[in-house]
Amino acid sequence: MKKVVHIVPTFELGGVQTGILYSLNELREKYDYKVLVIGIIDYKWLQTQSKINPDQIIWSGTNSIILGWLKAYYILKKENPTIIISSLWKSVILSVVYKLLNQKTKLIGFFHTTRHVHQLNNLFLKIIGKIQDRAFADSEVVKKYIEKKYSISKTDIIPFNFKFNKEEIEHKKVINRNCVKLCYFGRFKKEKGIYRSLAFCQLLKINNIEFQFDMYGEGDIENLQLMIKKYQIEDKVTIHEVLPLHQVLNIMKNFDFLLQLSDHEGMALSVVEAMSVGLVAIVTPVGEIANYSKDGYNAIWLEPNFDENLEMLVQKVKEVILDENRYYQMSIAAQKSFVHYNTYSEAMIAALERLEN
Repeated sequence: MKKVVHIVPTFELGGVQTGILYSLNELREKYDYKVLVIGIIDYKWLQTQSKINPDQIIWSGTNSIILGWLKAYYILKKENPTIIISSLWKSVILSVVYKLLNQKTKLIGFFHTTRHVHQLNNLFLKIIGKIQDRAFADSEVVKKYIEKKYSISKTDIIPFNFKFNKEEIEHKKVINRNCVKLCYFGRFKKEKGIYRSLAFCQLLKINNIEFQFDMYGEGDIENLQLMIKKYQIEDKVTIHEVLPLHQVLNIMKNFDFLLQLSDHEGMALSVVEAMSVGLVAIVTPVGEIANYSKDGYNAIWLEPNFDENLEMLVQKVKEVILDENRYYQMSIAAQKSFVHYNTYSEAMIAALERLEN
């Protein structure tokens, strides 16, 4: 059995880490597949997500990325992997150094975004682009981005699409016009559009649309609460802790809309999850969202310029709320959005098989 080690800088709430958890067991059936974490592990989050064997996720033993690189290198030497998968830029130094000193090991850079946060990030991704044997991208839009930005040609798409254990929902999904239910799942970060979403909620209130907005996640809660108070929507918005992974889909099904007005995205896992169980996603058409969703068909788009067009978005959402049959049709279309996609595990196994041959 081939040994595959997937390296990540940290293991805490995030799309990359959640995708790993969703696929861990399926990949373990085919490979000796392990995850190596260089720095921080959020054990409180991890232990509530799913049943994980102690040897499936290996920690370097330190929260320091710099010391973690050194410790993780010796762990890699001990593991002696056939293939390394490197996700997120802080894993690049470890991955590249190990590859240069162990030429027989195949190296795959896994790319998850269409932007680089700063020049060091950009530099590291350029380096791995030159050294790797192949690249993975989580979506078509990311694939095109790294082809243009880093001149990377050998790329496989590993979509963040999963075999969710969900019941069929192709029945009359009734929306409660008297109080529509919106939700958000993820990190409370500015680039995820959380403050823009709250401004949108204020406009809903001004337009006399009754709603309830539940936010599940972690991050900048203090500033989030200040903004909620500023917009005078304290009675409309509730902040919740992160849910265990096995509960997310069931909780999502209690809502009518997902609200996620991000500045940047790759595949956007939480949007995929929500649409897969029939929620109509209120989103910005960024990253791969623009490819798997269609405004007025299975989602509602906030068009650029985002902050200037929130009032227009309110009117679009209002039209859907008032038309029960239209909402139902959009809900069914949302659920069917990913039936033609390979799953993450299927795509990765096929790509790894090609790499070996």
